[in-house]
Amino acid sequence: MAIHRKSSRSRLILAIALICASLISAFIFSSLANQKTTMIVSKSFLLPGHQITQSDLERVQVTLGEISANYVQQESELVGAFTRVRIEGHELIAHSSISMASDALSLSSVPLSIRSADAPEGIQPGSMIDVYWVQAETNGDIQLIPELVIAGAHVLAITKSGSNFGSEIGLTVAVQSDEVLLLLGATSQGRVVLVSSHG
Repeated sequence: MAIHRKSSRSRLILAIALICASLISAFIFSSLANQKTTMIVSKSFLLPGHQITQSDLERVQVTLGEISANYVQQESELVGAFTRVRIEGHELIAHSSISMASDALSLSSVPLSIRSADAPEGIQPGSMIDVYWVQAETNGDIQLIPELVIAGAHVLAITKSGSNFGSEIGLTVAVQSDEVLLLLGATSQGRVVLVSSHG
């Protein structure tokens, strides 16, 4: 009987020890898995070719694990660098998204004044748009098919907006430098219509 009780007590102690070890291991693995790393994100959208300044950046705490090596963790690696692609606001900045040389796209800012009916609802600074040329109203002339002038332009600013249907809005868009003449030509020979681009 004494041997049986001793054996039962040993099994109980062993079971308790195994449960405790399991709980401790789970806690350790959970702590390691949830370790947060300080990373750098952009405060707002950055267009291709933008030279990054300190005011463009902020620090956040995120849980990334092994993939954190793909993203920049120090402001010193970013300040003065140029963006190679569009970077959204509060987005982690990948090493592949920046370059120390200004070899990214060369963008120009172009002001536009268009009818409010020719702009999609809800566009704002940072929106991506496609710009179409539409023939102005004609009296008996051949009606031309609208044409895509620029794909993937970026709205930089909206300077004014009209509250009534048919009023005009003023906005500034960023386009590649070699597309400026195309855009200006479209505005001088008819009207332009903006279409939201999600691609």
